Amino acid sequence: MRQININAGRLAVTAIACLTALAAQADAPSDRQQIQAVISSTYDKPDHVVETSPIAVSDDFAVADWVQGQRGGRALLKRIDGRWTIAACGADELKHAATLSEAGIPDSNAQDLINQLAEAEKSLPPERLRLFSLFGTRDDPVATDHHHHHHD
Repeated sequence: MRQININAGRLAVTAIACLTALAAQADAPSDRQQIQAVISSTYDKPDHVVETSPIAVSDDFAVADWVQGQRGGRALLKRIDGRWTIAACGADELKHAATLSEAGIPDSNAQDLINQLAEAEKSLPPERLRLFSLFGTRDDPVATDHHHHHHD
């Protein structure tokens, strides 16, 4: 009988540990939620909230499509010390392997990001896709608008 009690005790401890780990994981924001929060906290304005979607994540790298009013683009993010940071903003060039490679992203991650975005963008309306292509181009509304979306 004593052996059964020891095993039951171990089982209970293991079950509690598993449930605690699952609860902590459920409370932790997903990578996509963290990325949306970083972009929003950096660029939201009272009259122009940034909508960030879709987001492709591969290990410690991400590319997020965004729209803010009549502007749009893409953000390249890297996870550093467990926190997502914006590394660069751009347009369609952030969907090219050469650009991602130049930014220090391994080829396998770059291809994964490109594939994820291509799949996610298939279901989006053409007008929204067009906005993602604008940032930093001559068609970017910032050229005629004084409300800059500052990206470093």
